[in-house]
Amino acid sequence: MKQKESISLEQSRAFSKLMRDYISNDSSLKDFYFAYPSQENTLEQASIKVNQFEHRNILVSALENQYQELDLHSNQKRNLEALKNRKTLTITTGHQLNLFTGPVFFFYKILQVIKMCEVLNKNQEEFYFVPFFWMATEDHDFEEINHFYFQNRKFVWDRNHSGAVGRLDLENVKTVFDSFLNFFPNSHKKNELENLIEKSYLNNKNLTEATRSLVQELFAEFGLLTIDGDSIELKKLMIPIFEQELIHQKSFENIQNQSKKLSELNYKIQVHPREINLFYLKNNIRERLVFEDNLYKVLNSDLSFSNDEILKELHQNPERFSPNVVLRPVYQETILPNVAYVGGGGEIAYWLQLKSNFDALNVPFPLLFLRNSLLILNEKQKRKQTNLHLENADIFLPSDELVKSQVEKKSTLMDEILPYEDQLIHIFDELENLAQKTNPTFGNMLQAQRTKQLKGFLKLKKRLMKAETKQYEDLSNQLIELKNEIFPNHELQERYENFSSFWLDYGSEWINLIYDSIEPFSFGFQIKTIENKVN
Repeated sequence: MKQKESISLEQSRAFSKLMRDYISNDSSLKDFYFAYPSQENTLEQASIKVNQFEHRNILVSALENQYQELDLHSNQKRNLEALKNRKTLTITTGHQLNLFTGPVFFFYKILQVIKMCEVLNKNQEEFYFVPFFWMATEDHDFEEINHFYFQNRKFVWDRNHSGAVGRLDLENVKTVFDSFLNFFPNSHKKNELENLIEKSYLNNKNLTEATRSLVQELFAEFGLLTIDGDSIELKKLMIPIFEQELIHQKSFENIQNQSKKLSELNYKIQVHPREINLFYLKNNIRERLVFEDNLYKVLNSDLSFSNDEILKELHQNPERFSPNVVLRPVYQETILPNVAYVGGGGEIAYWLQLKSNFDALNVPFPLLFLRNSLLILNEKQKRKQTNLHLENADIFLPSDELVKSQVEKKSTLMDEILPYEDQLIHIFDELENLAQKTNPTFGNMLQAQRTKQLKGFLKLKKRLMKAETKQYEDLSNQLIELKNEIFPNHELQERYENFSSFWLDYGSEWINLIYDSIEPFSFGFQIKTIENKVN
């Protein structure tokens, strides 16, 4: 038996004001995106994109080349063939090449894309939707991706690195997984994980191949297609846009202007554009391009190009030009017949800075869907929550607030002391009436005394609550123990735990359990209880 409930984004305390306002369809944000994320608007967007996309044969050829070493599932073959049809469109999510998927929300965003396509294909016949996963193979921040957590242990792939992470060979990675598997009890579930690791990380040459193989093992039956932008065939499609970026450098101005408008609305700016939003990518280097002294220079290297030389290099070797975080979405939307992107709060926040640049480049801006967030409870944890009389929103409170609120509910002391506070306020109100009959000096002195006494009373209440909390020490310990279980390292479970923590209990069936829980067109924070372990 499975249970699922949800709370609002506000109640979860895990989302910025920008995300809360975006999901609530706040009118002040309407200029920052094309249309609100909904089923109806997804189909409207499909009507636009289907008449704009012109690169189907190139896309299919690139995908076939990238998949040539893998056996496609029949559902993937069907989707790859369908991409040749002008009525086929895509819904996409993307992620870094985190070791062994990194935090568990990796699964949530992919399964949401898959389920969105399933729902849309079921509810209409005009268009056909294919789920896509974009691998961030050209990222270069290795420290962000070289680890994962299992049972509060951090497993780190430690090695020398440079350039695009997708091109890294898999030196020493076996040592990491050997250490990890030592902590996993012998079982069929451990054998499943060993098989996953062997097929992905131990039987491939680099991190791109390993990640593609892992995603293939996990999601092939759903028809998911994975794409690597580090491709000469696909980069050729970006030559006109990359040329504009190099010569005219308009992205900087476009994005800065949109970011300024967001900032004026008191929203935090997520990313900052560069004058040139391209890296130079060759062998083991991926370094920023800058224009200085009438030359295009590659930072941290001796490479430089004149204007004619950089354009010649671009046309002859487009694969050596790599978009940064603000230009990569333009690349994605240029090479895919994409109508919607599913991302986390941070991702959606920086996409909202980009629409003006899309407009200037005449690239359709996709619908932006906030990915589902889930908190997974086992039967024991749910029983603890019930026994402690905690609402779902309660468990998202910081530990000190949670303990305080629950002690206040249990204690009668606060109810008994509140009338005294009311009496104190009443006394000062009456004294203020008297003060109006005498000179202003007495009134000022009275106001100062009122502030002092009420401040002292507040301090007294805090001391009493602290003493009362000690009386409820057992309750406090139970609350903190539950919080530590479901918010490891004081973080959201989905941003910390690796999927292997759940595989330990539920095995491969866990993916289907999560898939059933995904609500692709809803925007609450779901709390899912899996009551019985899957044998």
